[in-house]
Amino acid sequence: MVQPLADLEQLTARLGYRLTDPERVMAAAALADASALVRAYGAPWPNPATAPAVAVSITLAAAERRVRNPEGYRAEGQGGYSYQLPATAPTGVALTDAEIRLLRAEAGTGGLYSVPIERHGGTL
Repeated sequence: MVQPLADLEQLTARLGYRLTDPERVMAAAALADASALVRAYGAPWPNPATAPAVAVSITLAAAERRVRNPEGYRAEGQGGYSYQLPATAPTGVALTDAEIRLLRAEAGTGGLYSVPIERHGGTL
């Protein structure tokens, strides 16, 4: 198993509170899941110590979203209070389009490509 791109200490610093033991287990899983997505859209980055800062930052942001909202709620209300996330807001460890673009740019996989097209026996 590949090591996550960020660790629990970094995630806890972002959250601003101490995690309970069950939350630590969930947070570790969220870091592993987010790291897998970041690597899938970016590059393998096998050594977290040499991974680009943007990859680590996106990993932490995605894991933080999962820890803060484990059920993926978009809205909640009680009495006169209500709160709603935009429909476009990511939930869980899903990455935003902007995060994916940043990862692809960092990995050098974004941009224009030329693809030969064959037709009627010849290349166009």
